[in-house]
Amino acid sequence: MILEHKGKHKFIRFREERSQESFTDFFNYYYHRLTQFATTILRSALLSEEIVLDVFLKLWEQRKTTDTINNIETYLYISVRNKAINVLKDKQKFHFDMLENAHVRLSGYKASAETELIEHELFEALQEAVSQLPAKCKIIFKLIREDGLTRNEVAQILKISVKTVDNQVAIAVRKIADQLHIDLSNPKNSPGLMTFLLAL
Repeated sequence: MILEHKGKHKFIRFREERSQESFTDFFNYYYHRLTQFATTILRSALLSEEIVLDVFLKLWEQRKTTDTINNIETYLYISVRNKAINVLKDKQKFHFDMLENAHVRLSGYKASAETELIEHELFEALQEAVSQLPAKCKIIFKLIREDGLTRNEVAQILKISVKTVDNQVAIAVRKIADQLHIDLSNPKNSPGLMTFLLAL
């Protein structure tokens, strides 16, 4: 995915240069999406920002050992996940189920070359359908569709199998199509919407 490759290239540059400029560029690329991810767990923008800053601070302090990181995407998301859940455990003393208790906020989708074939009213209905997905489907949909992560990366981050990710993606696509009364087996039905839903 383009998002994935772009972020990894920024990390490679930082790992090679270990400069403040390359680190800032790398930080700016991931900061917003990681704070959004942390908020799905903590439901607090302030705590989420602190968690993400802690993760990046650790990376900066240990910049000489970043060669040991094989996949920066999963490293960042798993680090944020673990810190966020630890905060909840410390503060509230309860078990947090990433797939059941997550508070997911999806970004508002804007028309692009990918979705320009979709009528305006239908596109609004699509956004509404996505927002009503169950928590499990929604967080997986968000990580893949909005954050550009692969199915394997999502599985690692959420501590689930790739098969579970695939099943939840299938459920998400089916629920969206059902709510919009679209027969996905018929390719003549709104090809623009088909591309949007199935290009996960």
